[in-house]
Amino acid sequence: MRFLFFFAVLIVLALWAAFFSRPNNRKLSNTLYVIAGVLALLFVIGYLRLDGYF
Repeated sequence: MRFLFFFAVLIVLALWAAFFSRPNNRKLSNTLYVIAGVLALLFVIGYLRLDGYF
């Protein structure tokens, strides 16, 4: 359960950094959005594993 909280915090931090880096560095912002998406996918997979779907 702790790793899900860790992923949630990382997702929020990546989205926050991507949003505020947008005007200055578009490539960095897009990379951070991709990282947040991958972490969100891992979050969903981890949640479903805890529920017993996988």
